[in-house]
Amino acid sequence: MLERQVDELPHMVTPPPGPKSRVYLDKEAEMLYSSWAANRVVPFITRRKEGWAIEDLDGNRYIDMATGWASTPLGAGHEDVLRASVQALWESGGIECTSYISNHYIAELAERLLDIAPPNLTRVAPDTTGTEAVEAALRLAREQTGRHFIISFHGAFHGGNYGAGAAGPTAPDVGRGIREFMHGFIHVPYPTCYRCPFRQTYPECGLACLHYIDDVILRYEVAPDQVAGVLFEPIQGENGVQIPPEGWMEGLFALARKYDWALIDDEVQTGFGRTGKMWAIEHWPEVEVDLMPLAKALSGGALPIAAVLGTEAAMTASDDIYLGGTFAWQPAACAGALAGIEALQRERALDNVAELERIAQEVMSPWVERYEVVGDVRIKGVYIAVEFVYDKETKSPGRDIAAAVQARAVRKGLVPIYEKSIWWIRLLPALNMPPALFRKGLSLLEEAIYETSKEYALGVAA
Repeated sequence: MLERQVDELPHMVTPPPGPKSRVYLDKEAEMLYSSWAANRVVPFITRRKEGWAIEDLDGNRYIDMATGWASTPLGAGHEDVLRASVQALWESGGIECTSYISNHYIAELAERLLDIAPPNLTRVAPDTTGTEAVEAALRLAREQTGRHFIISFHGAFHGGNYGAGAAGPTAPDVGRGIREFMHGFIHVPYPTCYRCPFRQTYPECGLACLHYIDDVILRYEVAPDQVAGVLFEPIQGENGVQIPPEGWMEGLFALARKYDWALIDDEVQTGFGRTGKMWAIEHWPEVEVDLMPLAKALSGGALPIAAVLGTEAAMTASDDIYLGGTFAWQPAACAGALAGIEALQRERALDNVAELERIAQEVMSPWVERYEVVGDVRIKGVYIAVEFVYDKETKSPGRDIAAAVQARAVRKGLVPIYEKSIWWIRLLPALNMPPALFRKGLSLLEEAIYETSKEYALGVAA
């Protein structure tokens, strides 16, 4: 069946939303909290997912380049992963409070994670979601250092609860109802080179955004010995796949070591091969981190699970920190995670990621010159973003353009990632997506860009 998807996808029988999807969309609008429906940009209801396909209630079948926000790294319904989870679910009898009554899968998964972790990370803290893993890492860093402030970056997303929501200022709405109650976070610019906050150009800028920490923050806002750590995404995802320039990550590492700060590497979305390496931080091999929150792809696509990997010092500073919770590391979730890691390596998924990255560079990079509406294309492995503008000179954000491209792409049978009011579209295909199907998806996206360019009477190069 999966082999046929290359030829059979997409398959559109009615413009979305079809009549069956509309019934359920209307029900959601009536019964769920208002933002759920108000912010919806995908106009259908899913009936099933398999491999690289999403099928809606009306029989439309789409190419999936959202992959559960990177949570189905080997495609939906991976047989080995689901079989392992189901078997463990029957064996364990369902839910157990594993911090009270443990299960053999817990030690087995911890051992497997430490086998593939950066060598200085020697212990694991079980958790349930990426948000909780980030908050656990913050508590561990503060406990280890005895300090309170955390430096984090503009454009980051670390979760939606109080601690993680305050740490990650992706946009004002993320911190709405949170920041007024939370303190202890200092936000600084991330190296978003296409839109440099200092209006400079790399490398002539001399990494001004990095020196801002030493030159401004540590001079005017907080003393170095009040800072517990630095929380960062090695490549920012929700902010449009922002890839740090050469020298920035090494400079951040040097700064952390200079002042004895914990480096907290949020790999919730980048971990397990998304950027072409098992961990995104491996693109900077001389950098050592102290804590590494994980989630999403850790599940293998089966059940929610998260973790924090940490150094011996960070993980043994106190025996009195309560992390995890009732649902953390259920046996079925652990079994699925183990099967997912095994399949990722057995199927040599990272080799396929390298081929998909090559195709993306070949197909997508020329769009910057070809289309006036395309301001930038950013690619690292299969972590991909296209940023839209109204004008290349002013870089005025193309919010309406991004929305129009997204809507056209979905009608054509491609589901990328787009959120209301932003001006970029992201692609997060499965790591094992067949190259031919990936090319087809890129072709559909380009068709949507071409048609939107014509609609807005903006230039298309011959």
